Amino acid sequence: MEFYDVHTHQIFLEENDDPYHSCIFDVYPLEFEVAKESYNRHAFSCGIHPWYSEDSDTQMAYLNEIAPNPRIIAIGETGLDRLKGPSFEIQIPVFKKHIELSEKLRKPVIIHCVKAWEELIRVRRETHPTQPWIIHGYRGKPELTEQLLREGFLFSVGDQINVDSMQLIPLDAIFCETDEDEMSIREVYQQAARSLNMEIETFASHIAENVRRIFPTLEPPKPFYPDQEEESD
Repeated sequence: MEFYDVHTHQIFLEENDDPYHSCIFDVYPLEFEVAKESYNRHAFSCGIHPWYSEDSDTQMAYLNEIAPNPRIIAIGETGLDRLKGPSFEIQIPVFKKHIELSEKLRKPVIIHCVKAWEELIRVRRETHPTQPWIIHGYRGKPELTEQLLREGFLFSVGDQINVDSMQLIPLDAIFCETDEDEMSIREVYQQAARSLNMEIETFASHIAENVRRIFPTLEPPKPFYPDQEEESD
């Protein structure tokens, strides 16, 4: 099995890094130069979180400079948040700048969305993106899930999932993540696989196919063989 964590803020010391998973570390633009020198195996997403979208012109200009770097394989996290951050009059234009950059560089977008689903869908319809949009940390209800599926969104799930919604999401539209949570990526896979009544090996193979399709340059991890681990114990 191969484990992929498509959105995490948990950057570990390289010598303590689990070789059996590959990550997309989320970093702020000004963090990227140091991060890329510190973590040779993993890739990055880079963007301006909607919470910090006010007075972000300098950061946005720098993001445009560094985003072509091949180590950055996704734009974001970016998006909309009704509960925290500046008004949508500020958030939406900054979000649209990320979308424009994503389309220019042909890199997927990692989406943060809190209580702003109607606005998110409206922006998607206005911008007509061709690149994948992945909603990170998704745990929405089935009705919302059906609506987002019709709009063409992809989904990344973490420690909190909605089991009923998981039943609705096609396997080719699912990714897994740890974000800032305590659950390991293996535990996330196990939980997601159980919600689908699926063997973890089968589930992991589907996620690996999705990653290779959407993030073809992400370096694969060392394969994990549970039987060998049991023998070593």
